[in-house]
Amino acid sequence: MPIAKSIAALDIRKLIEELSFLNGGIVRNAKSRKNELYLLIFAGTEYWLKIVPGKYICVSKNKPEDTIEFPFTLKLKSIFDGKRIALSMHKSDRIIEIAADNSRMIIELFSKGNVIIVEDKVISFALFTRNYGTRVISSGKQFDYPPEALDTFNLSSTDFERYLSASDKDNIAKALAVDFGLGGVYAEEICYRVGLNKDASPKDLNVSDISKLYNTLKSLIDEKPDPNIVDDKFLSITELKSISGEKRHFKTINEAICEFFRIDEKKKTSALRPSDIASRLMTTERLINYIKENYGEITDAIKIARNSEISLDSRIKDLDVIGWALNGKFILRKDNYDVRIDITRPLNKVISEYYEKAKRLKKAMSERRDLRPPLKKLPFRVTEAWYSKYRWFFTRSKKLVVIGRDNGQNVSLIEKHLDKNDIIVHADIFGSPFAVIKADQNKDVTANDIEEAATMVASYSSAWKAGAGNIDVYWVKPEQVTKTPPSGESLKKGAFYIEGKKEFLKKVETGIYIGFDYDDAEYSLVALPYEPAGSFVLLRPGNKERKIVVNKITENIAENARVLINRDLLDRLIPTGKASIAKLQIIQG
Repeated sequence: MPIAKSIAALDIRKLIEELSFLNGGIVRNAKSRKNELYLLIFAGTEYWLKIVPGKYICVSKNKPEDTIEFPFTLKLKSIFDGKRIALSMHKSDRIIEIAADNSRMIIELFSKGNVIIVEDKVISFALFTRNYGTRVISSGKQFDYPPEALDTFNLSSTDFERYLSASDKDNIAKALAVDFGLGGVYAEEICYRVGLNKDASPKDLNVSDISKLYNTLKSLIDEKPDPNIVDDKFLSITELKSISGEKRHFKTINEAICEFFRIDEKKKTSALRPSDIASRLMTTERLINYIKENYGEITDAIKIARNSEISLDSRIKDLDVIGWALNGKFILRKDNYDVRIDITRPLNKVISEYYEKAKRLKKAMSERRDLRPPLKKLPFRVTEAWYSKYRWFFTRSKKLVVIGRDNGQNVSLIEKHLDKNDIIVHADIFGSPFAVIKADQNKDVTANDIEEAATMVASYSSAWKAGAGNIDVYWVKPEQVTKTPPSGESLKKGAFYIEGKKEFLKKVETGIYIGFDYDDAEYSLVALPYEPAGSFVLLRPGNKERKIVVNKITENIAENARVLINRDLLDRLIPTGKASIAKLQIIQG
């Protein structure tokens, strides 16, 4: 059974009956948020009528937060402010009308939805311009309802039989759901109550079956409402006998509708990762600051873009001179395309909307934090192998690479752990570690293995501390490394002499990935020259103090993965010197 995404025609009929107390009420205000409209109606008490096109309407006494003033809202105010209104439903279509004198607000709750203001049968304003082929929704056009459909709630038994028998749908449930506009939930409920197989063809029904279906439909329409939500998936204005599950009952249909869509909206918000919300908030606040700091320049750019007395080409050239580009109704800062300003709207309104957006994002961040699982303090996954005291990683082809942490480990690595088929890698700079690529018994060391080891050696060399973006690296075979220099030369303590030809890799980039992984028992951190699957951070030489970098990484892991990691262990993986975070991806836990 399909999960309802909007309210059915029967829900709307019953809701309009329930909201009849608003009839004769006076409109006092109109507000809007993205894809939402609100009317303040005084009917003995002030009520906010929330309108979500294509989905639902409901009433609340609570003032909407974080509203934005759109041109459409201003139009609503100018037409309906101070007017007495009357709510009605158009036949059995999912269309609600709010009438005031000669004006009507048409609220379409089907498909993508719309809100249309009609004055004397002509569309004066529409929230969305649409062309359905059979009807066009656009300012200045005559308003037409959707093509004539059945008025299900007022059908005679004869008409019901005629239309059902003539249905081209392959089963009864589809015919009732689509042809009669009942929706899947109520269509299947009627079949269940009658005791008919919902998959049976309408053409196979006898007169008695059709009569039972009609009478059950009429009974359902006339039934006293018992609004409820089943398993947070199905909304119904009656007790559904065809669906079992956890049912929550409500005093009013309005309360049930508010709660039903609140669940849906909360799920969408909670699906956003805190890092996504934080990123959007950071972008929004950056735009606010940019507009505040460059208000005069932006105002001048808007004046140029709006000046219809000069040609479009001239405006584009004039904007280019001051660093702006024109794209439709927007101007864009050429050196920062994130700055996008709508020239059709006052700049103070634009910045006001960004402030409201920032408020909503901060609120979403706060709500998201409340839903997070608790922080886990897990032990670090310890490797017991001989190479664990060194730096180490496995190449993509599963070759072990071991790297000295200091001069003493360089000597130890070369003297104690070097085999004849291994490869030794070293940066062409004073202050470089040695790396040993351990050869498998059956596999030679590949060029890719050497490149990956070279990246790590370059990154852990003194080039990082110097802020170098790349450096030359070479590799040699074990027999080329000796502690005995040529006659007349000497070696510093811990140094080695390289005999023969060095194989160079030119301009090897400095930069490492630190991969993060965890399970219910422990977590691990590993430095790598390539992007790992899952959570990681890419570091490059930069201008940030290590403490700042470590704090940002650990905080991000705590925020998203909900794991506390040891800052010292992370710090030991970062090369000596300042750094910058080039990329950070922590999978939400």
